[in-house]
Amino acid sequence: MPKLMLALDVLDEFEAIKISEETSEYVDCIKIGYPLVLATDLGIVKRIKDKTGKEVICDFKVADIPSTNEKIAKLTLNYADGIICQGFVGPDSVKAIMDVAKEYNKKDPKNPKKVIMVTEMSHGGATSFMQPIANEIAKMAGDLKVNGIVAPSTRPARLKELKEIANNAFVISPGVGAQGGDLKEVLKVLDENDYVIVGRAIYLNENPKESAKKYKELL
Repeated sequence: MPKLMLALDVLDEFEAIKISEETSEYVDCIKIGYPLVLATDLGIVKRIKDKTGKEVICDFKVADIPSTNEKIAKLTLNYADGIICQGFVGPDSVKAIMDVAKEYNKKDPKNPKKVIMVTEMSHGGATSFMQPIANEIAKMAGDLKVNGIVAPSTRPARLKELKEIANNAFVISPGVGAQGGDLKEVLKVLDENDYVIVGRAIYLNENPKESAKKYKELL
């Protein structure tokens, strides 16, 4: 059974913490991105962690040259349990982030930082430019031994293929819920090390706690 990751793309700190607390009984991990961090500050990661006791992953899809990626990773991993980066920028840029994570892990091996690499995104436009190179990116993920990859629930056949290519990397998979991914098909692919990401179907629901509970039960 895969785990449930909440994609918390709200813009208000009070709302973010309220939803985080309400859903924490059913959510295994919380993913936040630029919308919430830009609306508040990077310290929102710690505030959510303190309120929920859950791991928080920063979905910044970092995609820059190695020296810039290094700076972003140092700032982010000072707060977050993991960071998401793009793979298309090449192995040197991804390795720069991995090296930062390794330094943090030397200091605190009991709470290892995770580096998660995007292979193929879940929206329709990803088939234009990302999909043709996604298999190569997944292979690079396996070669680099990143902790995890992002692969789409909206295309279960692609999800299966990318997971197999990336070898031992766990998968976090967006697309279930508002984007229409078929959870039954996704569950045939993912295992207990992986995560199903659900965002709007939970945080836009009138009762986020009940929605999170429903998805947890479905998993």
